[in-house]
Formats: sequence, C-alpha cells, structure tokens
Amino acid sequence: MAIRHGRACRTAAQPLAARHPDAVQQPTSGPRICRTGRKSRSTAMNPRSRTSPQRLNIALGDGTVLAGDHHRSVHDTARGTVLIRTPYDRRQYRAQAGAWQAQGHDVLVQDVRGRYGSTGTWRPYATEGQDGAETARFLEREGLLNGPLFLAGASYDAHCALETARRLEIDGNQLRAAAVVALVPALGLFETARNPDGSPRLRDRIGWWHMHGFAAESRAPLASPDLERRCHEARERGLAHAMPEKIYGADAPGQWDRLWKAPKLDLGTRYGNCQTALLVVSGHRDFFAHEALELAEAWATGNSGFLTGPWGHRLTADLEPGSASSLRRHGGLMARIQEFLDRSEVLPFTREFNPFRDDIDPWEPSDRTRLRATTNSPVPAECELSP
Repeated sequence: MAIRHGRACRTAAQPLAARHPDAVQQPTSGPRICRTGRKSRSTAMNPRSRTSPQRLNIALGDGTVLAGDHHRSVHDTARGTVLIRTPYDRRQYRAQAGAWQAQGHDVLVQDVRGRYGSTGTWRPYATEGQDGAETARFLEREGLLNGPLFLAGASYDAHCALETARRLEIDGNQLRAAAVVALVPALGLFETARNPDGSPRLRDRIGWWHMHGFAAESRAPLASPDLERRCHEARERGLAHAMPEKIYGADAPGQWDRLWKAPKLDLGTRYGNCQTALLVVSGHRDFFAHEALELAEAWATGNSGFLTGPWGHRLTADLEPGSASSLRRHGGLMARIQEFLDRSEVLPFTREFNPFRDDIDPWEPSDRTRLRATTNSPVPAECELSP
C-alpha cells in the first residue's frame, strides 16, 4: 500500500532481494521455525491459492512511512493477523510469512523505522514500541485485522513484538494483542552487549553493529581476520576504536557509545504487569538463553510459556540432521506455537525438546530453575562467521 494524499492504496510487493543472513526464514540457513509437516487447518476450511503479498505502507503521526508486505491467509477465514516488524528486510520473510499463512493467518511483515523501505532514522532499541502500536492501530482502523492480533518475531524482531504488546497495554486503548511469540529474544542494548556476568560480547556486537547498526541497509559480514582485528583493537585501545567514524559515519561513535553505556533492563518493572499471553522460545546454545528465561519469569510474574531445545540463535537451522528430522516429524516449532495460540496448554508451562524421545512426544516437561543453572557454549551467530 502506498501513501497518496493521506490515503492508503495497494501496490504489488517488490521482488525479493538477495537473502539477508540474519533474516528469519525457511528453509534456507538462518533462524527458522521449521515447517509443521501437519495439515494446517480443518478440511472444512476452503483454502485458496497463495498470492504475492501486497505492499502496505503506513504513515505514522510524525510523518515516518513504514513499508510492509501484507500476506493474506490461504484460507477464506483467518485464524488471526500476525505482525512481524524487522530491521532485516521484509522482502526476505516471504517463506516465514508462508509458514504462518499455511496455519491460516494473515501476516504483515514491516521494515522498522529507517531500514530498507521505511523512512526515518534507524536507532536500534529506540522507538519500536510506539511504532508497532501505531501500526497495530492502523490495521484495526482500516479493517485489516483479520481475527485477533498476534505479535511475533525472532531476535531483534522479538524485541519489536514485546515492546508493541507493552505499548498497547500502557496506552489503555481497547486494542491489545491476543498473544506474543518471542523467539530467541534480543531484549535490549545492555542485554545484547553483555553476558550475564557483565563481560562484553565483543565479537557478536562488533559483528552485528558492523552489519546492521548504522545504515538503512545491511553490510556484508566482516571476514574473520577483520573481526579478530577489531576485537583486538577494542581490547587494547578501548571500545570506541571498534567502530570508526570514517567507515560508519559521523553518528556511529555516539550510537556505539550508547550501546555500552546502556543500563541493564529491570525486566520485572518493565514487563511484570503485562497481561498479554507470552510464549518464549529459547535454545540451549543461544547467546541470550539466560535473558530469555529471565523474560519468561518476569512477564506477568511468570505466567508464560517457555520452549527450548538443543539449538542456538538460528533455531532449527542449528540442529544436526537427526534432531531436525525428529522435530519435523512432530510438527516442528510451528506446531507448538500454534498450540500455544490455540490455548491448548494452560499457562505457565515449560517444555524441552528431546530428540531421543522420538517414539513419543519429544516435548517433555522441564524446570526453569534447572535450565537457568545449565550453561552451554553458544553456537556462533552468522555475523561472526566469514562470508
């Protein structure tokens, strides 16, 4: 949808660009939720052929225009509308949107402020709650909410979903999300920059901010020797030297400094009063596994769902073939997500995927206290790998 004289009109979505390495999608490498392998809806539903998404641009109150691709459900009656907001290029999400469509959902995938097709200035972790809430209210006002509103996303996209849900509750309007699905959430500046013990995550943050932090479109990842050199310089000369102005622009040093000076979020204060149903999907080898558990415990004082398994930040893309095959046979992550949205299990719950229970339900009940005490080496993020 393009903006003309203050009104919205639809246009065909732009063609896909080259795959962004951090985008959540299927079935290529990168974070993915794994297709279900099950029939998505009752046979009583009338499926229609999947069509290309329609462009849906939304003008915010401050004049910023957010670009989105609107994917309609393959069924005449939708289970709900899923909103995914991302800095990783909405055009790379067609496969993920298709997984939601196959479950009977409409999907809007939107570029966040200042990224790819959206105007404005890109400031990570700055305006996602307000921008997401304005987007949701636009969908309701224009009659584009087909069923309940679900907020979903992985990594930074999960931050967008969480903050949108919180903003909708704080604003006190009638519109609220029915549920949030936060996969391997990257919660905030401090939480992504530092390990639970406070030590810096230098490799990961230098890699991520080099790729995604300072421009409207992402750069190619640093080669391993360059990344090692940047890390060495940061340790020897100070963090400020890792992101030189001559490469990343005049605004880069200030934004990089903002990352390292950010205070730790008090998750209980921020999310403890939230009442929107929440499912957190983490991984034994995710960078942010401890933070994901803290989120699940803080949100609505622990009244949340929590799933985890033997993967890292890329979710099912990190599984070895046997475990991946077992997960697919049992419907993949999407099957569990849909069960949560259908309220098939009473909150709170904690389940852990065990590929060695393939003959029965591999999602066995687990204990958050035990999970919190378990530490595993994280699987390297793609921004740490050579191209």
